[in-house]
Amino acid sequence: MNHSEILNTVFPKALKLVLSISFVISSAQEKTEVMNGSLDNYIFNSQYNDSINFVTKNIFSVTKFRKAEKKTGNTVLRDGLPYLQESYTEYLPDGRKLYRKTNDDVHSTIEKFHYKNNLLVLKESVENKNTNSYNWLFYNKGNHLLEEIDYMIDDKKSFAYEGYTKYSYSSEPKKTIVKITDYSDDSLADPEEEYIFEYPFLTKKTPLYQSKIHRYQWIKGSYKPVDIKDYIIKDRDVTFSYDKNGYLLSEIWFSNHNALENKTEYYYSKDYQERIEQQYHMLGTEKSTKTIRRYDDRNNLVFEQSIEYTGHYQYADSFEYTFDQQGNWISKKYYRQDPDEVNSKKKLIDYEYREIKYYDPNSVPRSYTLPEFPKDAENIRTDIPKISNEKQNKIDAFREAVESGSFDSEITLKKAKTLEEFTPKFWTLKERAFGNLDESPEDEAVCVYETPIEGDLGFAQSLAIYKKEGENWVLWHQSTNPILSTEHGGMMGNPYQGISIKNKTIVIDHFGGSRQKWNYTHRYRFQNKNWYLIGASVNVGAPCDYFQSVDYNISTGDAIFEYSSENCDKNSPIKRKSWNEKINKKIPPPLMDEFQVGENKIELKSKKTEMFY
Repeated sequence: MNHSEILNTVFPKALKLVLSISFVISSAQEKTEVMNGSLDNYIFNSQYNDSINFVTKNIFSVTKFRKAEKKTGNTVLRDGLPYLQESYTEYLPDGRKLYRKTNDDVHSTIEKFHYKNNLLVLKESVENKNTNSYNWLFYNKGNHLLEEIDYMIDDKKSFAYEGYTKYSYSSEPKKTIVKITDYSDDSLADPEEEYIFEYPFLTKKTPLYQSKIHRYQWIKGSYKPVDIKDYIIKDRDVTFSYDKNGYLLSEIWFSNHNALENKTEYYYSKDYQERIEQQYHMLGTEKSTKTIRRYDDRNNLVFEQSIEYTGHYQYADSFEYTFDQQGNWISKKYYRQDPDEVNSKKKLIDYEYREIKYYDPNSVPRSYTLPEFPKDAENIRTDIPKISNEKQNKIDAFREAVESGSFDSEITLKKAKTLEEFTPKFWTLKERAFGNLDESPEDEAVCVYETPIEGDLGFAQSLAIYKKEGENWVLWHQSTNPILSTEHGGMMGNPYQGISIKNKTIVIDHFGGSRQKWNYTHRYRFQNKNWYLIGASVNVGAPCDYFQSVDYNISTGDAIFEYSSENCDKNSPIKRKSWNEKINKKIPPPLMDEFQVGENKIELKSKKTEMFY
C-alpha cells in the first residue's frame, strides 16, 4: 500500500495536509519526534515518509523500477515486462532516508540526508549539474525544531535565498504552544501559525490553509483529525469519528455550524480486509457513490471499485503482488476491468518492481562530510526578518492609501534630473525603455508604472513619456489607457509583458488567458501633435485546437488574418485546416488617451470571423 493509497483510504478527503509520524509515546525522545513531525515541516518529515511503504525497518537499499512505455537501451526485463529504473534509495537501520537518486526522462536528482547527534540537520539536493539546494534544520536544547534555512548555490558559487522558517515555544502546565513564522522566497512573512499541544489533543491554527482551525486527537499511535473549523469557507465545520481501533467511521460537513451539508461514512469487515466508503449527496441525505476496497493480510490494496448512485458499476481495479521473505512486496501489477464490455477481461495498466536489500553484518551505511554553513546563510537570520518587516510596512501603507484614497492619481512632477524622481508615492516603476520618438536628435524615454488607482480588474497601470531638455528629463505625456490593469491576464496574472521603442513608435505587449491564450501588440506614434494608435497585432488560441491572428496596420488600413487548427486526438486521424486573407479597412487612427485595449472589433466577413484588438 503506497503513500497516496494510505491518504485516500485512512485519512479523510477534507484533510490531507500531513501524514503524522506514528509513535507510541513512551519516552521524552519519542514525544519530541512526534512534536517535530506534527509541525508540517516537509524537510523533517521527508526523512520518514518511506517507512509507510515497508513492513520492516532493516532495509539497506531499494531500487524502484517503473513501467517502460517502450524498450530502450536502459530497459530492464523482468518476467517478460520492460521496466525503467525510477529511483535508488539507501536507508539507516531505523528506516530514515540516507541517500536517494531519482531519474526522469530529462535528468537525475540526488538527495543526501545529513544527520548529526541522531538528528536530521541538512537535506542536500543536486537537481542538475549547475545547482545545489540546501535545506538546513536547527534545533533548540530540547531537540525541538528551531529554524529552517533554505538556499541554492549554482556552479558560479552564486548564493540565492529560498526561504526561512522560525519556531518559537512557550509552555504552560500540560500545554506547549509552538508559533511558526515562515518567510517565503519573496522575503515576506506568511501569517503566523500556532500549534497547541495539549495531550491527547493537538490544535493547529493555520490562516493560509483551507482549514483555518483543525483539531487532532492522539488515537492508536498517531494524531488523527477530529474536527475542522472554517473549512474552505467561514462557518463550515467538519467532524470525524473513529472506531476503537482508530479506523475512520465518518466525515460530516456542516454549514453554519449545524446544518448538514455533506457526509461520507466508512464500514469495515471484522478483519478490516474489506472497507466500504459511502458518499452522500443532496446535502448529505441520499446515498451517492459507494466505493469498495479490499486488502490483503499485509494491508496492501488488492481491489477497488466504485458504484454510482444509479447502481452502475465503474471500472474494477485490482492489484497483484509478489513478496520477498521479509513480507515486503517486490512486484506490483495494476489491472483494470471494464464492467460495460461483454466478456471483459482485466487489462494490465501499470506495474512496479522493487529490488530490496537488507542490512547484514557487513552492511555499512554511507557517510558524508557535513558542508560548511555559509556566511551568506548566517545573515538570513537577521536580514530576512528586517527586509520582511520593511516590505510589510510598505504593503500596509499601500493598502491604507488605497482605502483612504490618499495618493496621487497622476504624475505631478514636471521636470527632474532622473526618471526615478518622477515616481509618485505608492506607485511602482516597472520598466523603462529609450529610443527616438520624434525629429529631435535626443532619445526619449517611456516608463510603465503600477499605480494604486483601482481599475476594472486589479490596479491601473500607467504609461509616461519623457523628453530630454539639457540635463533634465521633462514629462511629455501620460496615460493609463495603453496598459491593461494588473489582473486583466486572468490566471496568467499581470498581462503587461513589455515596452520598447522601434521606428519612432512605442510598442506595448500584453499576454493572458487560461487554456486559450492571447497576445496583444500595440504600436503608438506621435503625429499631428498628439499620440495615436497606428497598428495592432493579436494572436488567440490553444494547442490541439486552433490559432487565429490578425495584423492590422491602421495607418494603411491593411489587415492580414491567419487561421490554423489541429486535432491531437490519438484515436483520430490528424486533421489540420489553415487559411489566410488580407482586407483593407481604413479608419481614423484612435487617440492613445481614448483607445480601449482589447475592446475594438475588426471583421472578416468572408470567413464569418471577428477579432478584437
